[in-house]
Amino acid sequence: MRLAPRLVLTALSLAALPLSGCAPVDAPLAPHRPPLGAAPVDAPALAAVAPATPGGAPGTPTEVRRLQLERAAHGLTYTSESDYPFTYVFVPALAPTPLTVEAFRQALALPPDTPVETVSLDDFFARHIERVDPYDAAAVALVPRYRVLRETIRHAVRAPRVYRVGRIVIDCHVVGTDHAGNVVGLRTVAIET
Repeated sequence: MRLAPRLVLTALSLAALPLSGCAPVDAPLAPHRPPLGAAPVDAPALAAVAPATPGGAPGTPTEVRRLQLERAAHGLTYTSESDYPFTYVFVPALAPTPLTVEAFRQALALPPDTPVETVSLDDFFARHIERVDPYDAAAVALVPRYRVLRETIRHAVRAPRVYRVGRIVIDCHVVGTDHAGNVVGLRTVAIET
């Protein structure tokens, strides 16, 4: 018997979810919108169900990986000439690990002339972690959250990198692959005029 492919899991249902024998969902998921009145995900309960394992270990259900990434990114924005939130990305593919620029292009069906550059996870997050204005109290207070986000990405997906697509309005895909070769991670936008 097959269950509905798109389930909204709450912290309570995650706590009762046995992970042994679970197969990851291979279909792309619609943007996650918790139902009205739903309780926020309880981080200790989530960690007890699926502790972070480097590279998104086999057996980590796609929905658990998604919740880990969305929880770490919740309320954070990537600051450039504008502030954009991070959104979850899942693209079914048979991409290699580490993900190459050509495999990334193919997975996202980008034209060959679309500019794509890669940067490391550390370089991408440096403006929010290492190069924060020490006199900006709000930015300094967010440094630990950006560190958690960076480390969550490292543990949720294999070989994460940032693929910057375009010029001026740049789609930043902070992605790697899961155990099946799907492209998984987060996306945001940087404005650079």
